[in-house]
Order: sequence, then structure tokens, then C-alpha cells
Amino acid sequence: MMDSVPMAMVPIPGSTRRPHTRRMLLSSLLCVLSLSGCSGRLELPQVVYLAIGVNADQSIDADLLGDFQERLNGLESGYRQIHPNTRFQFSVYPDERIDDAVRRRTNAGLGPDLLFINGDTARYLLEQGLIDPFPANRALENLFSAYDLNRMRTASGQLAGLPIVVQPQVACFNRQRLSTPPSTLSELLKTSAKGHSIGLSVELNTLLWTAGSMGTIEALNRAAAGTPPSAEERQQISKWLRWLQNASDQQRVSFFGGQLALQNEFGAGRLDWITCSSMSLPKLRKSLGQALGVASLPSGPGGLASPINRLRVMALGRSSSREGRQRALSFSRFSVNPLVQRSLTLGSQTLLPANRFVKVPIRSSRALQAMADSQEGGQQVAPLIGLIPDDDPRLAAAQGLITQLVFGEISPESAADAFIALFQRRQR
Repeated sequence: MMDSVPMAMVPIPGSTRRPHTRRMLLSSLLCVLSLSGCSGRLELPQVVYLAIGVNADQSIDADLLGDFQERLNGLESGYRQIHPNTRFQFSVYPDERIDDAVRRRTNAGLGPDLLFINGDTARYLLEQGLIDPFPANRALENLFSAYDLNRMRTASGQLAGLPIVVQPQVACFNRQRLSTPPSTLSELLKTSAKGHSIGLSVELNTLLWTAGSMGTIEALNRAAAGTPPSAEERQQISKWLRWLQNASDQQRVSFFGGQLALQNEFGAGRLDWITCSSMSLPKLRKSLGQALGVASLPSGPGGLASPINRLRVMALGRSSSREGRQRALSFSRFSVNPLVQRSLTLGSQTLLPANRFVKVPIRSSRALQAMADSQEGGQQVAPLIGLIPDDDPRLAAAQGLITQLVFGEISPESAADAFIALFQRRQR
């Protein structure tokens, strides 16, 4: 399997041309020079290489490449109105292998000028010395929420990337089978009891939204910060885990090993309701058409759902020339311009702007409303994300606990004790 898929390749002129073609080209060059005056200067196109990371719940296929191409062409055409001499070359990499690709290309002097990747990935690449920190002044940082900026800062305070867009987690349902989506966890289980097929992923990062609905996030945040939870907080964690185990016992509730498998089953019409990434909506729309419904994640007795939403950022490669670095910084700043951010949001309706001053007309679209609700609820997990990053080994251990719980191999009470002990253990 190839580790990258090149897109929007910039054509390189051939080295062999017919004599009269050469004469025509020379005449054209002389014409341009004569129109430019003695100080006229021809410049070769400035090529900016952009590497794009693809999430594990997205498959690199023709649909995905076409979607990327369409969106990036729109950005490129807008940018070239300001910098007409710039051309872009895009390549797509699986997110879990982008570090190897960047390391290999950087060592060969062919690394990307820019990377469009998940924020957690950018932090990891910066810590590995594979990208440069993003230089942002106070005015630029003011465009973003403190929550998003903190997600992008390393322990030393460096900014790993510039926030561009947010990809929220939402609920997807089949409108032909389910006229009204469940708005609470209680309604979700009642919906399954009525014969509707419900799908969830066993992955912790896609299940954590239920902790907010059950009122458990604060207890998890405190445990991760090293504060022993009270007896009441310990009970809240047990109650959340008991709900998950109870859900797995329902005949019409299915847990899948990964989000991609879950979305494929839903797209094939074998599930009526699932949690999904906003980036999966274009593919699901092609599969289900008007039958696709999008809703907010169910709330619960503890409040709003608490999803971990993906923050996508622009990060700086280490192989850029001086001109390439200038173009990379310029394009990044262009991408957070309010007009560009609004266009990205309304054009795709699969993401939200990272620029906090851009207002989104959420009442005009149920999908945008669902994403806005997800973004609001997701701020509950900010302390947890900051204390336990993606590469923390405690996450893998916590995933094992969730899997055992869902399959009934451990009780909610035992799992709660193990969670607390695990989260309180500092990474060494």
C-alpha cells in the first residue's frame, strides 16, 4: 500500500520540444520582457508542498480524494488571487503513518512546507523534532479560543500548529426508519427497545461523550489531575460505566471495533442510529441521500454530551526554503481569514471555523446546529485532553478496561476503581 497519494501535481515542462515551439516560446518571453520594461523580471512559480493527514475512520479512496481536491482547489484559487505566482502540490497520508513519511522525506530534503493534520498529531511531530513551532503573535492568537490554543501547546509552551477548523462528533440516523432521533441517553435505549438498531464504537475517544451526559467528566478531570475523587465522584464514574455495560446488554445495541466499520454498516443500511464524525457526512450522503439525518449527541442526567472533537491545524515542515516558509505562513494566515473560514463552513457543512469571531448561521442547518452543540459540550474534556495526550500509555490501558467492560469481563465498580488508579498515575 502506498504511504501517500499525490494530488494537484504541478506539471513540469518537458525537455524536448519541436524547433518552432521553442521559437514561439522565445518570442513570448521577449514580448513579456518588453512589456515589463528594463526592470521586468520573470519568476518561476513558487510551489508549496502540503501534506494532509487522513484519520483512521476515513479510507483513502476516490471519493475522499475528490472531496479533498474540491476543497483545496477552492482555497488555492482564492489564495492565488493575492499571490498568483503560487502553485500547490498536495499529498495524502494515513494519519498513523504520517510521522514516518515526514521523517523520510525531511531526511531527503523533500519534506513538506505545510502539514494539514490533527492537533494531537502536530504536538507529537513537534516533540519528535519533525516540524517547527508555529510563530504566532498576540493578534493572531487572539483569533482562537484559549481551549484550542491550549490543545496546541507543548509542555514548553510552543505552538505546534495554527488552528484552522474543528471536526465535531455528531449523531447520524436513517430518517426513513427513525423519524425523530433520541435526544437523551434514556431515549436512546428506549429507541433500541422499540426495534431500532443502534451502533456505537468501543473506542474510548468516540465513547467519552457519554461521560458528559452522565455527569462524570469532572470526576475524570480531577482524577487525571491527581486529585483523589470523592465517594460521590467515584459513584458517578461507576454509574457511567454501568450505563455502557447496560447498553451493551441490549439486543439492538451493537458495539464495533472501530468508527470506520460502524460508519460502513450504517451506510449500508444495517443500522438506524450511530455516532459519526462530521467528516464522514459527504460519504454517508452519497450512500443514503435524503435518508441521512444529523442530530446532536444525546444529553443525559448529567448534562451535555462531552465529545472529543478533532482540531485540524496547519503545521510547518522543516525543509522549506525561505520563500517556501513565507508562503506557508502566508497561506496559513489566509486560511483563518473570516471570509475564508465562513466559506469553508457553509460550503461543506462538515466542519466549524476555528476563528472564534466567525459566526455560523446554525439555525439554517440541523447539521451545523448539531456540530455547534458538539463543540460547546466538548469543552468539558479540555482538562482531560491536556493532562492525558493521545500518545499517553494510560489511554491504551483505559481502552482495555472499556473493552473488558463492554464484553462483561469486568464489573462497573471494578472498572471504576481501575480507571481512577490509572488516571491518577502520572506518566513517567
